Amino acid sequence: MKQFTLGKVLGLLLIVNAGLFFAQKSLAEDSQNVDFIALAKSIVKNDAKENAERERVSKLALAEQKRLLRQTNQEIAEEEKEKQRLKALFDKNEDDIATLQEKLDLASGTLGEVFGVAKESALDLIPSLEDSMTSAQFPDRITALRFAETSKVPTLLELQALFSSFESEIVESGKIELLDLPVVALDGKTSPKQVLRIGTFSAMDERGNYLAWDLSKQQLSELPTQPSETFSQIPQLDTAIPTTLLIDPTRGELFALLDREPTLQERIAQGGNIGYIIIALGLIGLLIGLYQLLKLLKAELGVRKQLQSQDLRQDNPLGRVLHAVKSADVENDNDALELKVDEAVMAELANLEQGQSFLKLLAAVAPLLGLLGTVVGMIATFQSISVFGTSDPKLMASGISQALMTTVLGLVVAVPILFAHSVLTSRSRRIIQILQQKSFGALGSLNQIDSKAA
Repeated sequence: MKQFTLGKVLGLLLIVNAGLFFAQKSLAEDSQNVDFIALAKSIVKNDAKENAERERVSKLALAEQKRLLRQTNQEIAEEEKEKQRLKALFDKNEDDIATLQEKLDLASGTLGEVFGVAKESALDLIPSLEDSMTSAQFPDRITALRFAETSKVPTLLELQALFSSFESEIVESGKIELLDLPVVALDGKTSPKQVLRIGTFSAMDERGNYLAWDLSKQQLSELPTQPSETFSQIPQLDTAIPTTLLIDPTRGELFALLDREPTLQERIAQGGNIGYIIIALGLIGLLIGLYQLLKLLKAELGVRKQLQSQDLRQDNPLGRVLHAVKSADVENDNDALELKVDEAVMAELANLEQGQSFLKLLAAVAPLLGLLGTVVGMIATFQSISVFGTSDPKLMASGISQALMTTVLGLVVAVPILFAHSVLTSRSRRIIQILQQKSFGALGSLNQIDSKAA
């Protein structure tokens, strides 16, 4: 009985504890649920405020856009009105211009054609005056002819200016005047100088240098390259002594070509490396020819002195040959004596003909090198044609220049070397002939002496 009661008590205690546990848990959950709800309410409230602010800003922006739209529509309407007004004014002006043009045509009559011809003449005259050296003396006369570039009717003063321009250009083309005009020097500085203007063609400064007309600057300028016939000062043309002057009828274009003409150094450079080789061989041949010519002149002078002297001298070929004949140790043997004479003459022959074979070789090699340069230049020309075509002749000019210049250099070197070889050969043969004649004469004298002794 007591045990049963104790068990019940224990069971009740367990039930009570379990109830208390679940009750505490339920209270904790209720407290958490209450915090989440408050947080959610605050978030919803903040979102509502933000949405309200956004709506307020959107309404303000919409109101501003509507205002701008009304303003733009108003401006468009005003511009349309202005457009219609301007169009009406333009149409009215067109009608007025047409009416005035009809009145002008009726009033001018045949003068309209005269005005047209005057404008065409002025347009043709302006470039001629700009290209004329007389513009340096009359720089403002072109301004009076600018009416030709407008559509207005030329006035009487403008027509008179056109006539005066024609007349002055004709008159000044036949004058030779000494003027003080600004001249652009080669360093680019402009300074006043005394200028002798010869018609509309040529001019020269106080030092006698020819001047060119710079069309772009409308000024006189010194020529970079002067013609061959120049003066130390301006020639006096008012005297009775005749004076020769160069005149460029193209108004400076021919004189300008002098600056484009290549110099001797530039022409040599066009031959390239082969051209320099040809020139080097020519200089070597020239030195050898001069040296050998001096030797032959010295030998010939020595031979002449030996012919006038009875004493044998060793400083000339004839003296050495005669000495070799007289000193020959051959008794009663004509063949051996002749061989001795031939040996002495041959020894001098080698010295007299020294360098002649090399000159002959140079005379033959120089044209061949020129031909080689021609082939190389043509190959370079065809290569440029294959790469760039024939549209630009300047690309082919270097190869053609090399081809032509090497040929010229080869011939220029070969011709004087060939003449030098001919001169040296003739002089050496003349000396050798004298040696042979005198040596055989001396040999004959020895034979006569031996025969008498026998």
